[in-house]
Amino acid sequence: MAQTASNSVPGAPKVTDSALSWLAQSEEQVVQDDLSQLLSETRGVCEKLADAAVKMGAWQMVLWQPRWVYAEVDGFCYQKISTAEKPIGKPKKILYADIKEIEELDCAEFVLQCANRDFTFKAPNEDACTVLAVRCDSGWCHQVCSPL
Repeated sequence: MAQTASNSVPGAPKVTDSALSWLAQSEEQVVQDDLSQLLSETRGVCEKLADAAVKMGAWQMVLWQPRWVYAEVDGFCYQKISTAEKPIGKPKKILYADIKEIEELDCAEFVLQCANRDFTFKAPNEDACTVLAVRCDSGWCHQVCSPL
């Protein structure tokens, strides 16, 4: 026989511990499903602005490097890709806690501003840029992962 939780409202139906446990598990599953959906939306190939630009007088040449990008619970990751656009090499992670500001630029570009340096990425299109910039916001994961 299931135990009942104490109920402070007279006449209200009794709630069993098993019902409360089922409700908590259901809520946890919804949170995990939401998190999985958010993480899966933040995967794909972007371009990353190389660190050093070549200066030629008043002109400057920049180099965009293709990278596989994806979100994890604690950070935004990127890694080199092969000519077949498959991830290769060791991934690098920018922790959400280290991101001070996110700036969306024109042409599907966004900048992750950290204390020690900035990371500039170019998404495939404006919509993807907005999704990536929002996902990199240091608060998005905490909102999804926080207890209900």
